[in-house]
Amino acid sequence: MMDFHIHPNFSIDSHAEPEDMVRAAIDRGLRAICFTTHIDLNPKREALDYFIRRNGVLEWLSDEAIDKYLADIRALKQRYKRQIDIWEGFELSYGRHFEDRIRCFLEKHPSDFVLGAIHCVDNSAVTSKSEVAGYFRSTSIVDVVSCYCRMTLELARSGLFTTVAHIDGIKKYARPFFGDALERELAVRLPDILDEMAEVSVGIEINTSALRKGHSEFYPSRRLLEHAKRAGITINSVGSDAHKACEVGFEIESALALIDEIGLKTGEPLSRIKNMEC
Repeated sequence: MMDFHIHPNFSIDSHAEPEDMVRAAIDRGLRAICFTTHIDLNPKREALDYFIRRNGVLEWLSDEAIDKYLADIRALKQRYKRQIDIWEGFELSYGRHFEDRIRCFLEKHPSDFVLGAIHCVDNSAVTSKSEVAGYFRSTSIVDVVSCYCRMTLELARSGLFTTVAHIDGIKKYARPFFGDALERELAVRLPDILDEMAEVSVGIEINTSALRKGHSEFYPSRRLLEHAKRAGITINSVGSDAHKACEVGFEIESALALIDEIGLKTGEPLSRIKNMEC
């Protein structure tokens, strides 16, 4: 089993020690994990997001802090190499207006695996509980979902990422505002996005954290996963989106079982890890 969406305490919203997360993964019988520290390079949100945590303290994002992160994960990789495969990676927020910043970052800091994610719509953090209320109350559901889907397609077409994180993750906090209407709007718009993603060979993850947030299905929903199968989209990774050691490996077995049940095609790195386990 693998968990390829884990946020150690380098992430702005995590206090989990990386080594504690490694030990938790080993205790849960995971074969491989990938740390995916949050990186947000949006120039319009620098005062809010342009940070990384080092030695327990938030500081301005810098090459030195990134190098420290990668060095710490590589040290863990060596220390635990006989027990678990450890990959270093990132989860990068996407916006078309700062693609050049993302490209520069990825060229400067090569890693094992990178997730691309939509966290902000109209520069409002729709995955942040502290920011969503004002934006959702002042914006129609059609406009919210339309903008979110457009940005998701732009992410896929950017050529910067091979894997999109939590593709319907906007439902995390939008559903309490919009109810079932949100699911209906996503069901209308996201299948077309998946079709276009298949044309540029961009895959998705299955993110199990939705169950921790009170949803009855993963990100993405089963309906979207069934459409992904028809479209030829690959499932490149599964992840818990853990921000605590106790969350590592959360419902990963169920996600892998769902992949087999639906008959979804897998891509890298999931297919590689599965082959290693055979």
